Amino acid sequence: MGRIQTHTCTVVAVMPMLVTALTASPASAGSCESLAGLKLPNATITIATLVPKGRFVAPPEAQEHGIRTANFADLPAFCRVAATLTPSNDSNIMFEVWLPVSAWNESFKGNWGLGGAAFHDEDGIGYFGLAEALRKGFAVAVTDTGRKGDSRYAVDHPEQIIDFGERAVHEMTVKAKALITAFYGRGPKFSYMAECGAGAIGALKEAQRYPDEYDGLVAGGGTAHLTRHSFAQMFMWQVSHKEPGSAIPPNKLAVLHQAALLACNSRDGVKDGVIGDPLKCKFDPGVIQCSGGDGPSCLTARQVETARQMYVGPRNPRTGEQIFSPVYPGSELNWGSVMGAQVAGAGKEFFKYFVFKDPTHDYATQPINYDSHVALADRPDIQVVNAIDPDIGKYVQRGGKLIMYKGWNDAGVPPGQPVDYYDRVVKTIGAKAADKAVRLYMVPGMNMCSGGDGADTFDWFATMRTWVEQKRAPVDLVASRVVNGKTVRTRPLCAYPQVAIYKGSGSTDEAANFVCR
Repeated sequence: MGRIQTHTCTVVAVMPMLVTALTASPASAGSCESLAGLKLPNATITIATLVPKGRFVAPPEAQEHGIRTANFADLPAFCRVAATLTPSNDSNIMFEVWLPVSAWNESFKGNWGLGGAAFHDEDGIGYFGLAEALRKGFAVAVTDTGRKGDSRYAVDHPEQIIDFGERAVHEMTVKAKALITAFYGRGPKFSYMAECGAGAIGALKEAQRYPDEYDGLVAGGGTAHLTRHSFAQMFMWQVSHKEPGSAIPPNKLAVLHQAALLACNSRDGVKDGVIGDPLKCKFDPGVIQCSGGDGPSCLTARQVETARQMYVGPRNPRTGEQIFSPVYPGSELNWGSVMGAQVAGAGKEFFKYFVFKDPTHDYATQPINYDSHVALADRPDIQVVNAIDPDIGKYVQRGGKLIMYKGWNDAGVPPGQPVDYYDRVVKTIGAKAADKAVRLYMVPGMNMCSGGDGADTFDWFATMRTWVEQKRAPVDLVASRVVNGKTVRTRPLCAYPQVAIYKGSGSTDEAANFVCR
């Protein structure tokens, strides 16, 4: 790590800030309050104030979303800068930068800011992400990507779609680094972004579109092809609501899950309630179809058909093209989240506001077509919300590193997309370049970013920092399964396409007794 610096944010004699470009002179550092006068293109600084140790007060709009001032009582003193960014005449991007007054670790961490939000109603600045990074000594920034509430802006604000898809994160990064340089007198040695869920869009877009801005990027959750995973969410709802009796109730999802485990659980050499390699699991839910009347331990013919369709996923009925990944055996306990009364996640708003641009569209009475509507969703003006370009050669050439991870048991965003993306990256930039800079970890038994029956506890960001700063590529990674605060199992994290295989002796709850191959 770099030198530990103490920086005074109290104004005694404010030196004139003669900064008119995006960078400040590294020879002179400014006070916190003086940052209010920093001239940045397409930016209006609204706050530049010193926050004493333990004195941050969450804004009223944040408190309305359940964020309490008490959550930040342990924060060190920092300089808080907030600004509005307007890279277009129709942009209204909010962002904040928090700069530690002392013990800056000389690194920057950017945040996409919306957590799991994509097209649905969730907005605001991610204060928890700011606080977490600040506690670790980072200069940290976050943006709301220009979204305010739901996605109705997409109907007639094309510039705001661009902001959401890529421009907000880029603008945040450039402005944050200018503020860091002005405050400390020098820019960061290392720059990182670590996101999971919809935030993975921001991380991947940086590698694809702005290869000079970050040194290490972590993208978890597989939420990168938003336009297509919206079809997957719609498909899962439609097949489970096709006709009365199609939906599989929770108690029967448990029966189906046990049947899937019986078929594939032991393929990795151990029966542990987790399917180690779902891609090789061949399971037909018809094995538990009721032979007589309906019963609690079997599926009806309609329910079997629903399960079969879930494992197949959405396809174009005319061409047979796989529109998006299916869910895989082992994920059944999570299917309830996509078989509810309404379409889960992004699917509800994407078609209404992005595809049809009709706020009155009702998917229940106007079913989605998996041929013509896919073509409509593939319009160029919408594609900016995806982060699927496999050509990250420039990012890799300048030394950038990328870690992707995803749980095999996710149902909300079926897990095949990051596998497909990784394969295309390798094909595009070459296996040798990919091996030096890119890793994908598909975690058995894990849900999207964490949770589930697998070993889901691991610090991906720490691994990325080691790779970037110490030039040590990830090897021999071990994740834990923690129950009630106690580690009950460890497992190797195997870089795709490898999977963990039991060696044949020793405790099946200890990672040392498994090998990746």
